[in-house]
Amino acid sequence: MRELRGTLLRNMRSISRDLRAIRPRTRAVAYIAVVVAVPVLLFSTFLPSWAAPAAVALLILVFAATCIRTRRLLGHTPADWALALLVLTLPVGLWASADRGVTLARTYAFVANLALFWAMAAQSRSGMLRWSGWGMLVAGLLLTGVFLVGTSFSVAKLPFISQDIYSLLPGGFTPFWNKGGFNSNLAGGVLALFWPTAVMLAIAGESRRQRLLALLTVTALSTMLLLMQSRGALIAVLVILPIMTTLYDRRWLTPWLIVVVAGAAFLAARGGGISPEALLDSSKALGGSSLQERTELWSRAIYLIQDFSLTGVGMGMYDPVVRLLYPPFLLAPDIIFSHAHNIYLQAAAEMGIPGLVGYVALYIVLGFLLLRKGMGRGRERYRIIAIGLLGSLLVYLVHGITDAASYFLRTAAVVWSLFGLMVAVSTMNTGTDEMAAPAQTSFRSADITQTSADKR
Repeated sequence: MRELRGTLLRNMRSISRDLRAIRPRTRAVAYIAVVVAVPVLLFSTFLPSWAAPAAVALLILVFAATCIRTRRLLGHTPADWALALLVLTLPVGLWASADRGVTLARTYAFVANLALFWAMAAQSRSGMLRWSGWGMLVAGLLLTGVFLVGTSFSVAKLPFISQDIYSLLPGGFTPFWNKGGFNSNLAGGVLALFWPTAVMLAIAGESRRQRLLALLTVTALSTMLLLMQSRGALIAVLVILPIMTTLYDRRWLTPWLIVVVAGAAFLAARGGGISPEALLDSSKALGGSSLQERTELWSRAIYLIQDFSLTGVGMGMYDPVVRLLYPPFLLAPDIIFSHAHNIYLQAAAEMGIPGLVGYVALYIVLGFLLLRKGMGRGRERYRIIAIGLLGSLLVYLVHGITDAASYFLRTAAVVWSLFGLMVAVSTMNTGTDEMAAPAQTSFRSADITQTSADKR
């Protein structure tokens, strides 16, 4: 019996060693699959028809292998239940769509976004996570450079910015998927996502070098946000700045209260506040009064939600279905509005109420995780990054009231990668690694017991 027990224990130790050796290889294979599949899915319309289904099949195989290894279908991240609901809406949207070719391309892109999310979320177990702050800064600077040379700037939105400045800017870069260049509102919404983390690292970075790079990044991003004249993005970063800094250190609360009181007194002295119409006066993309035309687009989205509440009209179908069933009166016929200019109405209109519930659940989970990490007393590095990423989430949600930067396929990939990073930073040092520790301890205890028995 003792020999049998010893043999079993040796076999179990061997299996445990083999599993620990296989796991890094499995993760490497999964990451390689994501790197190969994601570009194919994001650019499926430019590739042969078989390429995207093959990429989806590859990701399904990787996901199945992960489920087998972990012995669970859901629960790999705290947001999996919300994501599962979103996945369930995909076939329904394809069924309801009037143009399955358009919806299928967006479905492929959505699968790519999920792959990016899970790949980034898995970094909570990786040593690479310690470089996430530096990565956010470098990514912000790189995107600043790309948008500087490739954006079709909208001018005459902010009166204090001279139009002559734009003649001095470099240009000439146009991505092959968008010959007209990047939309300034879209670019501003994406750059604003990197601004909060850069601000937090400029205030409390882990080293002098990081603080200097963060200060450079904040300067570059702030300058670009002004040049973009994306008022939704500017309002969003101004709203979240007091929230972030006060969460980091309560001593910021008093200065911000003074600023708010002084601002209110200034507006009162002027005889009134700033109306929404003044903030959103004109729009190059929509061709007239931005607020009025956005209001019209929001009303059309509400009509879609009322008529297609369970199924939605399918991803990518907002524009054609609105033109067919509820033609807008304020927008000129040649204006391409593409989306509802509101992430919440857009989700419900194209993916139905279940899609909106899935997205809202995802936002709540991310917000809760980041807030818990930001209010905790863990390692300072990750607490600072968590607060910055919470600011990014809030920027996305506030900016999403008047625009939908994540509607476009390639920018949505940036947003979903940040969502995955939010999970990784806020769940580090928890999960399977801690669950594995008791099992390894039990093996060692069994070894000691067996050794003692053999000696006796």
